[in-house]
Amino acid sequence: MEKIKRKIFGVITANVADIEQHEILSGIIENAQQRNIDIIVISNIYNPIETSSVLQKENCIYERLMSTALDALILISESIINADLQKIIMDYLSKRSDTSLIAIGAAQPNFELSNFRFINTSDENDIEDITDHLIEFHGFTDIDILSGYDYIEASQKRVCGYRRSLEKHGIPFDPSKVHFGDFWTNSGSALAKKYITAELSYPQALICCNDYMAYGLLDEFMQQNIPITEKMAVIGYEYIRERHAHTPLLATYQRSRKSLGKAAVDILADDSYNLFSPQKGRLIPGDTCGCHGKFSDIRSEMISLQTIETYEFLNLFSQFEHRLTECRNINEFVECCRNFRFMVRNVSKLYLCLYENWYDNSQNVENMVRYNLVFADTPIIFHKDNFSSFISGNAAPYYICPLFFANRELGYIVLGYDGADTFDHIFRNWLKSVSNGLELLRMKNDIRYLAACQDLSEQHESLTSMLNGRGLKTAYFSADKDDMYMVVLKICLFDTDFFTINTKEKIYAILDAAEAVRQFCGKNGICAKTQQDTFICLVKSKKPAAFLTRLLSSVLFRHDSYMKKFGIDSFVCTACLCNNMVYDDIASLSNNNIQNEIDAISVRRRDKFYPEMISLRNYIYQNPNSTFDTPSLHQKFNGSSGHLRNIYKKCFGISFHQDCICARVSKVIYFLTVTELNIGDIAYKCGYSDSKYMMRQFALETGLTTGEFRDCII
Repeated sequence: MEKIKRKIFGVITANVADIEQHEILSGIIENAQQRNIDIIVISNIYNPIETSSVLQKENCIYERLMSTALDALILISESIINADLQKIIMDYLSKRSDTSLIAIGAAQPNFELSNFRFINTSDENDIEDITDHLIEFHGFTDIDILSGYDYIEASQKRVCGYRRSLEKHGIPFDPSKVHFGDFWTNSGSALAKKYITAELSYPQALICCNDYMAYGLLDEFMQQNIPITEKMAVIGYEYIRERHAHTPLLATYQRSRKSLGKAAVDILADDSYNLFSPQKGRLIPGDTCGCHGKFSDIRSEMISLQTIETYEFLNLFSQFEHRLTECRNINEFVECCRNFRFMVRNVSKLYLCLYENWYDNSQNVENMVRYNLVFADTPIIFHKDNFSSFISGNAAPYYICPLFFANRELGYIVLGYDGADTFDHIFRNWLKSVSNGLELLRMKNDIRYLAACQDLSEQHESLTSMLNGRGLKTAYFSADKDDMYMVVLKICLFDTDFFTINTKEKIYAILDAAEAVRQFCGKNGICAKTQQDTFICLVKSKKPAAFLTRLLSSVLFRHDSYMKKFGIDSFVCTACLCNNMVYDDIASLSNNNIQNEIDAISVRRRDKFYPEMISLRNYIYQNPNSTFDTPSLHQKFNGSSGHLRNIYKKCFGISFHQDCICARVSKVIYFLTVTELNIGDIAYKCGYSDSKYMMRQFALETGLTTGEFRDCII
């Protein structure tokens, strides 16, 4: 792999758009740019705590952390909350034990290796600082605390900081004033109800050990129409920027996450782990503790909110998704993404990176194709871990985000920024539109998908608009079964690629076969496509089964899109008189007959001369007007004409001369069936110079005159 000259640090995180990760990354990126180090951020998008089968493929993005282009790694450990994802990342990191790694956050059970070096802010010091503020600035002595799960180390450390401040100020620690929740809004709501119902006495102040619990408490008081500031002061922790959605304006405390990011880069660049010491955070004043909010904080929050609302509007009212559905090829798709690049905030570089074989079901190859979504330039093929393919200019951060659809990994999106910035949660909508659009583009060119859409409606399949299996069964039940035959056509018998290759040529060939089936059924028959390779017709006829199978075969012989693609031995058809049998019985009988026909062809195909003979037979049926005299035979077969005739009959059970007549008569049958041409015109089109000779040959071959045959047509 080609390596660029400056260092690259990889950042492993999850749900990178969250504010906690954003703050840490701002410190990482700012320090890295000053040191001329590029940052590659590897992150999923959704990050549910419970594993979701629909989202499993997004975590394939973490394979990129195995790239040898990464000189060192930074793990934001607390962002990765899914146990299964932790195991995936642990497996990768265990193979990189020789790479320097800094883990930011608290150590988690089962998510730690011997080479992990943890750095974190001090929960204990931060909560002590908050309690000091309430005591020293506001004079409160009666203070409650709501922490998280009691079995989590971080929860207990926060209680320790609270206790240390109380005892430092000569206030006795009372365990009854310590409440434990789950770090979510319902904990705050539950505690609020205890205060409101007088189950607990109001303290002078309450410390909520994260903002979400504080929001739950504020919302419960608001719903009960109780002014909380008249009852007690409240202060939160973590500074989740959602204060605008709750009232009154929450006072909270911001951890010094940015300093952690800077410290991680310092340690990796200077090997200064032993010099690390956590920095204190800062109080974010608000109305809930009487300090009142600062204009600078409120302004920053409002600008962020207005930006989010702007991009939400763009995502809601733009025609990006609609335009993607109209794309017919990857070039149109890339151009559409380029036109809607403005929906991705502040990005300076934007690349769509797709596996070379993203559009099929085979295992992903090692190479990818990079499309520039900012400027129109030539796509570049590169190895999936060669980050130098998109790193350019000054040192900068690059975010690698997964592109996937259900169980299909399509590739990834690369976002590059000039400064310490990241995308927000609204980017999910843009990314989802791209993923959905790629899957739709793939399906448009996938015969397997088109042919498998049997139940787009309850009764019809989508590729041919014929009845599907369910629709045919319903039609059979209500049909008049007197003199009714079930005629089955099975196509593409020996094409091993039929179910694995998606080509427009193959789609056209199958549609051509479907049209032959419709012509055979005529106006009164019922036709269905019950499987990808099977058509079934219900037709009435006084003639025997052999008449119907020859009629259907003769019609199909003249459909060049199918015949030139698959050949004369690629199909079998059978006809069974229904005799008022139930559907499952007649279907079973037809399937057995079809299988017998296939077995017979399979035996013939074992003859060593078969490939040469079937090539000749295909030529005969595609060119029935030819006379095939002796000189022309020698051109088609390397041997004597006598020897050819012997092996031809051995292969197909019919003499060469008689098969030439059958090919020409089949063409006559086609014109008698699907056109209203007179006999003279048909004779001319079929290579007969004498229409009477054609009629005599036709009668000898079929046992019917041309007029009788037309009267028997369905």
